[in-house]
Amino acid sequence: MIAYQFRGGTPSEEPSSFVISTDSPNEYAIVIGGDLSNIDCVRGFWQSVIQTIEQSPQTIWLNLTQVTVADTKLAACLVAILRRADANGTSVHIVGSTEVKEVMALCKVPPLKQFTNVRKAA
Repeated sequence: MIAYQFRGGTPSEEPSSFVISTDSPNEYAIVIGGDLSNIDCVRGFWQSVIQTIEQSPQTIWLNLTQVTVADTKLAACLVAILRRADANGTSVHIVGSTEVKEVMALCKVPPLKQFTNVRKAA
């Protein structure tokens, strides 16, 4: 499991990508949060992930734990990312908020074995 702390803040709606320091130098994490019902934010996220997939990494972790609003645009984006990654031989793991899980269920996306739901602390 990947953990990422934002020390008092939340990740911006601009995706950031970084290499995970592990034994495998071919793992990346992409972090984004906030309101992902905005098409420009989803488009930026899509472009960041596709650029990373084009580098042929072994694994990509998508950290969506701080997403506060999600809609069908994000669900379609995630499905397209998974298809592109599969075609490229890249494994994708998604760690998402309840909002992300709910929009995936709303869109009737079958449960993803690579999706981990993170509940917000009350």
